[in-house]
Amino acid sequence: VLAHRVNQGCGAAVRTGLLHGRDGGFDVAVKLDADGQHDPADIPELIRPILEDRADVVYGNRFPRMSYRMPFVRRVGNTLFRKLMRWLTRWDIKDSQPGIFAVNAAYLKVCFIPGDYNYTQQVLLDAYLKGMRFDQKPVAFNRRESGESFISLKYPFKTLPQILMLMVLVRPLKVFLPLASLFLGVAAVVFVIELALWFAGYTSRPVENTNLVLGLAMFGLNTGFFGLLAELVVRRTS
Repeated sequence: VLAHRVNQGCGAAVRTGLLHGRDGGFDVAVKLDADGQHDPADIPELIRPILEDRADVVYGNRFPRMSYRMPFVRRVGNTLFRKLMRWLTRWDIKDSQPGIFAVNAAYLKVCFIPGDYNYTQQVLLDAYLKGMRFDQKPVAFNRRESGESFISLKYPFKTLPQILMLMVLVRPLKVFLPLASLFLGVAAVVFVIELALWFAGYTSRPVENTNLVLGLAMFGLNTGFFGLLAELVVRRTS
């Protein structure tokens, strides 16, 4: 049994377990919440896509077999995060936050969970960015038998920074390139508008706000260059 002497968070606990599986040469690792909401009897079906070499990461899907009505706030939160993860990964994710999932040795070798607070979105995004195959299986989901959920209104404020941090550390160009494009685009729009105003005779110079245009353009170029440099470093060290 592995244990942290001090509570470091759910994400840290899952990271320790996955790294133990990697170091132990496990073929398959399964994460299962200990609060009684998930049924261990679902594990054989959960790992079937891995054993049949059809997936590297398999998440449980709680909604087809949920035995109670999830509170409204959590239903909304689950829907929003599911849509976010679908958009980020392009996977047809039915449930992005189950308490049960399985991974194979291929993912164990490369897994990276930098955030300590939660793991569900981090594992999904990390697996996607590393070219892993994904699948989902329906699993039982019952009322909690013991303990309390750590999910509260602060959940999105702690989870979203973890998602951004993971993207920056694993695929920085996916973060910095859109940001660079945004600043360069704004600079181009301002330049075109001011040039049009000059042609129309409304201003005395082609570009009145030269510092603004140059500042936006330089910030965009520097951001793009930094993202490219960070991407090269990540790829070289991974």
